[in-house]
Amino acid sequence: MKTLKKITKAFVVDLDSSENQNILKSSSRPFNNQAHQVNEVVEKIAEKIYKLIESAKHPNDGIILNHNKIKEAFFSPFEPQLKDAQVFLSHSHADKNKALKVKNYLESETDHRVFIDSLFWDYKNNVLKEMKKHHIDVSKIEDTFTLILRESLQDMIEKCPYFVFLQSNNSVSNQGLSHTTYSAWIYEELKIAHSLIADSTLQESRIKAMRVSHNITNLLRRFKSISLDSLCNEIFSTLL
Repeated sequence: MKTLKKITKAFVVDLDSSENQNILKSSSRPFNNQAHQVNEVVEKIAEKIYKLIESAKHPNDGIILNHNKIKEAFFSPFEPQLKDAQVFLSHSHADKNKALKVKNYLESETDHRVFIDSLFWDYKNNVLKEMKKHHIDVSKIEDTFTLILRESLQDMIEKCPYFVFLQSNNSVSNQGLSHTTYSAWIYEELKIAHSLIADSTLQESRIKAMRVSHNITNLLRRFKSISLDSLCNEIFSTLL
């Protein structure tokens, strides 16, 4: 039976608050190492997966791919970052630039590595584009990539001792006392984190012209609201 590393603390940071906006404006511009790596590793990842597909071909043109081998090929270049991650940052893709600033701020102030899932979605899309150059019908493996990413997100949430949800008008629609998100991935991440918190104390579908709402009011009740400055103090205190 798998033993989960429980999340010790989970927080909600309001990106739209004036206090947090001032902190992000005054912080230095983030240097996105992972974004810089895209040009260096995407082609290699696509080549590895292409070779897996070629070696898996059978005379009848049937192809059976090994889930773990695809996962290893995709994530192995990022093993150092994944291994050292301490803070999982959940956010709306529309807030990606702000999330990168939060990542930079937290890492510079706390010396804790921050994991941002949206960077890996970008990698997935770039790898699929690169694989098309090999004349591969990526539609047949795109679902596999999505499942691998979802599985890896859960692994990271379980691993990181801090889960931080960046709340904004992009990620949450406030309707009185009710909080709603239209992102299936935000809902999934909050649900995973919430279940881990509960244990310790006792798919983004791209469909045009259609959105599915997820009520996350109850999921957020166990999350403590905190400013970025206070969050840094909270994380830094664990180093003492």
